[in-house]
Amino acid sequence: MKLTASFTQKNGMFISCKVKGHAEYTEEDPRGQILCAAVSSAVQLTCNTLTECFGAAVTVTEQPSASAQNTLGFRLDAPDPVQSELLHGLLIHMQALSEDFDGLLTVTLKQC
Repeated sequence: MKLTASFTQKNGMFISCKVKGHAEYTEEDPRGQILCAAVSSAVQLTCNTLTECFGAAVTVTEQPSASAQNTLGFRLDAPDPVQSELLHGLLIHMQALSEDFDGLLTVTLKQC
């Protein structure tokens, strides 16, 4: 299964993020496992910073399911410029991870 991170931007503001999948790994090549841990940690840090530190209203749009699709999505209900830039920082981090891990992570940005 491929690991993907999708971001949405509206009127110049970053408003949502969805991470889905899992990077493949083996005992001989644990990069995928390391990447998944890095992605999970970054998403948790961003979401906790938004909700717990900035009091942002966030709607969880997708949660991990029993079918183990490993999907998590969230949307800012009323993004302000600071909250938007926190998501922008997460996007930049995901793009760097994609480069560092030779494309095991696909990052997309959708404008709406």
